[in-house]
Amino acid sequence: MSLWKKITSFFTASHFDKVYWFYVHCDHCGEVLKARVDMSNDLSVRYGERKTDDTYFCRRVIIGSNRCYQPIEVELTFGSKRELLDRQISGGEFVDEEAYLSAMAEADKAPK
Repeated sequence: MSLWKKITSFFTASHFDKVYWFYVHCDHCGEVLKARVDMSNDLSVRYGERKTDDTYFCRRVIIGSNRCYQPIEVELTFGSKRELLDRQISGGEFVDEEAYLSAMAEADKAPK
């Protein structure tokens, strides 16, 4: 492979799609937030006895920008193939993408 092809393949979308997106609802103010985990760089490994027993861990503290500065703590655990195994949250609750998009649409309609 030529040097140019190697460089361009690095910047293609397939390199940047290794991201896990999640959405949370703040218990304090009700703001719905979107956050991400870069699956290549943000995970910490927890080694098992065998390679297949390895798990990955990520902790995020999310703070909204509009209404309050209450921290929302999220802990995510991924398996050896980086599939989501467990998720815990404090200060909020997990919501789906639809709830996030709905909240953003309502925010756009609100008078400024």
